[in-house]
Order: sequence, then structure tokens, then C-alpha cells
Amino acid sequence: MAHLQEMDAPTGSGANHLEANSLPAEETVNDTATMPNDHSIHDGESVTSSPSVGRTFTVDPSLLASSNGKYTAAPSDNAVNGNLDPSHSGTTDQIEATTNGVQQLAVDASTAAAGESTSMGVGAAKKKSKSKKKSKSQRGLTAPTGFEEFYVDAPLTPAEYEVEKELYDPELPFSQRLEVAIQRFCARRNMDSDRKDVFDKYLALGGISAGPKQFSGGLDANAMSDMSAADIALMKATHFVDIDKYGGEQAYEVDFVACAKAFFSSRVPQLYYLSSVNSVKDVKAKTNIIRNFLKYLLHHDVCPEYKSQVIAACDICNLTDQELPKTMKAQSYFPGDFQTACSEIFGGIYQGKYARNPHWAPDAESYAGMSPEDAHRTFKIGLAAQASDEVTKRYREQNAAGNLETLKVYNACLEITELLPADDGIRRFYAKHPAAKGLSALGRLKAKSWDPPFKPFRDLTAEERLAETKSPMELYEFLVEDYVLDNCFIGMKFETTVHDLSFGLKFFDNISGVFCSFYGTIPNERLIGWRKPEDEPLGPREKNIIASALEDVVGGEEEGTAVLAAPRGDGVNSEDIEEAW
Repeated sequence: MAHLQEMDAPTGSGANHLEANSLPAEETVNDTATMPNDHSIHDGESVTSSPSVGRTFTVDPSLLASSNGKYTAAPSDNAVNGNLDPSHSGTTDQIEATTNGVQQLAVDASTAAAGESTSMGVGAAKKKSKSKKKSKSQRGLTAPTGFEEFYVDAPLTPAEYEVEKELYDPELPFSQRLEVAIQRFCARRNMDSDRKDVFDKYLALGGISAGPKQFSGGLDANAMSDMSAADIALMKATHFVDIDKYGGEQAYEVDFVACAKAFFSSRVPQLYYLSSVNSVKDVKAKTNIIRNFLKYLLHHDVCPEYKSQVIAACDICNLTDQELPKTMKAQSYFPGDFQTACSEIFGGIYQGKYARNPHWAPDAESYAGMSPEDAHRTFKIGLAAQASDEVTKRYREQNAAGNLETLKVYNACLEITELLPADDGIRRFYAKHPAAKGLSALGRLKAKSWDPPFKPFRDLTAEERLAETKSPMELYEFLVEDYVLDNCFIGMKFETTVHDLSFGLKFFDNISGVFCSFYGTIPNERLIGWRKPEDEPLGPREKNIIASALEDVVGGEEEGTAVLAAPRGDGVNSEDIEEAW
């Protein structure tokens, strides 16, 4: 059994001596070695190896030097055959000695402390520990992002206030303050790819480009030492106002409210798929980013002259959370069963679209539209429940005479002015009438005409335009199911195709779009992706001539050189070709 034994250093040697003890014969054949719990080596101590090895070595204090927890042992003069490698190093938790390059002793202090024995084998390899996968917290995935629901920025310290007082000095141009604020906002938020995509598209709509500034020369330690905090922040900004695109800073009109309205009502429905099922969650994920940025501008007093606009833009974000999910659901529910039935009967877009048990979907009752039988049943029950007496009388007369017809079909942009769900009497009628089984009660939807921003320009004279403004606004009333009305709201706008019937009823069927009450666009949408053209663009003839001349480039005598062919006499000299090349 190997053990630690305190020894007196030999006179004049200045070394700690390690020697083998006299052991019984039965211990000589033992091939295990057990270390005590205190396994560190100190001056004046000796280590005895297993009796099966029978070797003695000396640990030189001069070589027992620590190097980051490593210790190096040298062989003794009286070590047998000089079998200890002087270059071998080990830790205090593990001492390795190799004899004749064959036998190896490895004593692990952790296993020895647990009362376990370590086998001493021939050529035994040291096991590699498996690397454990880092948890989410260690990888930073659970760290705060800055976009949590109740997240707020910490109050400014006096030092931070003085720095930001210089950065956001009202005397500085608004574009410069905004660039610095965007850069500092992004540095204090965890912007993943989805959030960055939404934020960059919002800024692009507002005339702010994303990307490194060109020809700025970069930053180094020497340059930054002579710059103020405001200058450094401005140089590090990756979002900047593209002055050249919009004709100079004087051409800008700062309007936070118009940008917020256009982004959430026009750009977001175009750029992102908003599922009617998860629309509330999807919309809040986007409004939270813009709302967070606007509150950052207020908290750090970036633009006090536009404070009221920023607050109003935050209100648009809150209104978007309420209205935009409903527009997604309303678009999936429109036009409703009664409107679909009218479309099937009177030649609308759904006529002939119904397919009962189609061969590609034999288990489906219907794929689109409505069967003629169900359409007539739905139409007549709805007419009896909600239509006025005058409309019902005209329908009966014209139906008996066989002269039912559609008078007018036109596109209309409408704004909802009133929603009237079915009352108790109509609900009882649908519940008791045998023919109304499985049908939803009808309510009323009232709307007025609406002039959208995308409406084509009409070339009218001043007199015609004045007469149009003085003409009474056309009003509309439709019979719509309650489950559709539940997803509508006052002020919601939609574009559709309206049919005027001969007996006084109107219906709509083809929905082109459903919009929020604050729907709007700004001219910046037309300039997204715009690039400045060349000052003197070449004509088609000049481009073709130069392209033909460049095709005649042949390899030169030396590698890496090229020779231009002679001009063809088409009116372009060789200097023009050289410059183009």
C-alpha cells in the first residue's frame, strides 16, 4: 500500500527524498495504489509508489515550482535506471510517473478521496471529459431583451444626463439627434433578426436608411481620443437620414403620426403574413418594437419640439393592437353567408363556384361558394327576417313576373358608420323557423363612401370638382351575419364590388382589402429602394457601341494584361472606350 511519509532531507542535498519501504511479499504483488485524502506534495514529504513498481525517485524543490497549478518533478540520482521523465508535468490532483516508457502510475485524488482505488495498467490512456451543453441562461437566451411588457429604462444618472445633454442638444439638427438616438437605442436592446427587420422597415418608411456610412474613414483609438461623445456616437451610427434621396433636409416634413399610420395600416399587412388565428400576438410583437422606440425618445428627451407627435404615435400603436387583428379576421369572414347566397343567385363572383363532393376532395361537402338550394334558402329566410316590407313586396312581384335583374355593378371603397346586430325577435325567428336550421341570424351593416389614398386621379374641371363635393354622400346598407359583425368596428374601411338589384337590395361579394380606421399612405413608400441615377446617362446607341468594343478585348503578351481592339469607326473614339473599360 503506497502512502505519504515525512522524511528528513539528506545533508547537503537540499531535496526531499522518496524511497520504497520494506513491505511484505503479499503486498509486492498488489497492483493498486491508494492516496490519502490530503494528496498535495509539500517540502519534506515523500511519495512511495506501489510495491509492484519498486522504484524510488526524488522531488527537487527547485523544480517543484508552481505554474498555474502545475508542478514538475525531476528524477533522483539514486532512482533506478533514471526512469522518471524530467519533462513530465502534472497537477496537484494527479501525479503521473512513467517507468521505461511502459508502466504508468496515475493516481486521481478525487477517486482516492472517495475511497476508490486506481488501477495501474500498461499504456493506459487518460479519459477525456465530455463537454456539457450550455444552458439557455449561460448562452444568454434568457437575458432581458428590453422589449418585455413592463420594461422601463432606468432613471438617468447625473453623469448620463450630462452626456445626453450634449448628444441631444436642441441646437443640433434633428436628423443628427435622431441618428444618435437610434444607434444608442439599438445598443441597449436585444435586437434579434425579426425585431431588426421590423425596425429597419419602419425607419425606411420614415426616410432613414440602414447600413454603414460610406467614406467616413472608420474609427481608431487615435481618432477617438480627440473626439467628443457626440461625434463618436454619430460616427458609429448605422442608421442615417438619406438627405440626397429626398432633395435635402429642407424638403423633409417631420411627422411621427403619419409614419406610424402608414406603417401599421399599409406596410405591415403588405410585408408580413398575419394569420387570422394568431393575429393578436403577431400584431403586438410588431407594435411593441415601435412603441418601445418612441418611448425611448420621450424618456431621453431626444426631440422635445415633437413631443406631442411622439405621444400621438404611441396612441396609434395602441389603436393598432385593437383594430389590425380585427381587420385580418373580418377579411377571412367577409362577405358572409347571405352575401354569398346573393352572389350565387344574381350572377356575382361566387356563382357556379360550388362543387359538391369533388373528385379531388371526395369527403368535402363544399369547397367554395354555396349550392343553389342552400343559396335560395338562405336568401329567402334573410329577406323575410330583415328586409323592409317595400323590398319584400317588390321582390315577390318581380320574381312572379320573372324580371329580376342586376341594375349596376361597381367597385366601391366604404367606411363603416353603424353596426346593428340582430335583435331578440330576429334570433327567435331563426331559432323557431324550420327552414332556418343551421343559419346565423342577420344584422345590418351601414357604410358610407370613402376616398382612399390610392384612388386614381380624376381629371375634372373646377366646376365639376365643386359640384362633386356638394353632392350628397351615398350611403349603403347591407344584411350581414352577426359573426361577421363581431369582427367589424366603426370606422373600418374596405374595398369591394357592390351589386344594385332591381327590387332595392344591395349586396357585395368581392373583397379587395380591409383596412384600419386610420388607414393612410405617405409618399416615402414610392421611394423605398430608389437609387440616384447617373448625372449623364448614356443613350442606347452609345451603350451598344461600347459593349461591342469591350467584347473585342483579347489577351496580351504578358499574363494579366489586356489589349483593346481598334475602334470600328462607329463615331466613338478609342479614348471613350478606354474610359469605359
